[in-house]
Amino acid sequence: MKAVSLEEVVDYLDTYLHVGTMPDAPNALNGLQVQNSGELTSIVAAVDASQQTIDEVVESCEPGALLVVHHGLFWDGNRPVTGRRYERLASLLEHDIAVYSAHIPLDAHPEVGNNAVLARMLGILDPVPFHDYH
Repeated sequence: MKAVSLEEVVDYLDTYLHVGTMPDAPNALNGLQVQNSGELTSIVAAVDASQQTIDEVVESCEPGALLVVHHGLFWDGNRPVTGRRYERLASLLEHDIAVYSAHIPLDAHPEVGNNAVLARMLGILDPVPFHDYH
């Protein structure tokens, strides 16, 4: 299998999910939140970048993983790296784990977004957005 770089995956996700053009909450940080050394050993997905999620990635993956999440690490602007924030970042850096987050870009995506998938599961044939995000 060809090695895939973090940069390639991030470029793909940013483009496919329209990360640069999709508005979100003022302090939400969509896209790459934590980089790793650059070459990916695995890609895993979860809802939240909680310490429990990070611990599971550490236990089940080689260093060099990319964790793709819906709810990322940063929601409250610039704050000191202490407490739980420090613990999460320390684990990620120690184990060379990158984190990519997509909140509203994933909610609103017309093909793979949470709303699009739910509409398909419910048999809605031509879903139409009825409200803009933010």
